[in-house]
Formats: sequence, structure tokens, C-alpha cells
Amino acid sequence: MQCFFDTFSNIDLFTLSLDHHQDKTQCAHCLKNNQFISHGIIYKQTSMTERKPVGKRIICSNRYSRSGCGRTIQLYVANRIPRLHYDASVVFAFISHLLAEVCVIQAYQQATGQFEARNAWRWLSKLMRQLSAYRGTLVARTHSLIEHHSRRLRLLLPTLTQMISNANPSLCARYQVNHQRSFM
Repeated sequence: MQCFFDTFSNIDLFTLSLDHHQDKTQCAHCLKNNQFISHGIIYKQTSMTERKPVGKRIICSNRYSRSGCGRTIQLYVANRIPRLHYDASVVFAFISHLLAEVCVIQAYQQATGQFEARNAWRWLSKLMRQLSAYRGTLVARTHSLIEHHSRRLRLLLPTLTQMISNANPSLCARYQVNHQRSFM
């Protein structure tokens, strides 16, 4: 099932017409179709008074004579990375700073505008965990030698360089829509 969409209106159209997608939509857990019900909107709080819709939830219903498993599936707008406070553009800025040979902590601080940088290493670890998935998306991998004192960055930066050369600044969003998996 498709979990990442280009715009929120595409998610809305998809969830409004769940009955028309019976053959294409199948629960990943119980493998049943025609059990989905739209279950609410996921918001991102942009300020104290304003919030913006970034996704929707659908449930594989096990109520009202439906035989689903009861699990909830979240559908996201592609420029939003699930379980991450920041948008894909901030992650792209972090990657760009790393490629410009800025140290990890400064790259995180410049991308997010935060002084506390303990999450910088978490982001780097998340990127490293996805390295094999990133390499699997590349057509032909070039072996460029990037001299860096960190082993993780020596492994990660050539792959990210090649991914960026194949994409525009919406690298994270394009990856999520094309491969239907979270970028980080």
C-alpha cells in the first residue's frame, strides 16, 4: 500500500475513495482488503495557534461486521519524515552541510538552528542504518574516495553525493514517494 503522497489533497482523495482501491489496498499484517476506514488527520504544530495537516490515519477495521486486524496505518505527505520533528528540507540541509565538509555538530546546528546538538549523532546513525537501502536505489555506484577522519562519513558521504547528483533539493521527499519507505 502506498504510504507517502506528494500532497495532502492526494492523501485525502485516496482515503475518500478507499472502496475503489479494494484490489490495490491490502493490509500488510492480516493481508485482507476492503477493511479500511479513514481514521483521522495527523497534524504538525507550526505555532501556538496554527497547525498544518501532514498526513492521515486509516484503520484495518475489526468492528461493525468487518474482519480486519484493527491496526492503524499512517499515510504521510512526502516532505514529512515520520517520527522526526523536522521536515525533509532540514534533513537535506544537514546532508548538504556534511557534504560541504562541515563537522557533524555544526551541520546539525546550521540546518536546524538549534544550539543543543546531541541529536546530530542520532541523525548520523539513522542515515548509516539506511545506507544499504540508499545504495540499492542507485543504478551504478561509483567508488569515490572521500577523505574523512570518521569511518561512518567515509562510507556514507559518497552514496549521499551520488544520490544528490541524481536528484534535486527534494531528495528526501522523492526517495519516500518512489520507494515508499521512510528516508530516515
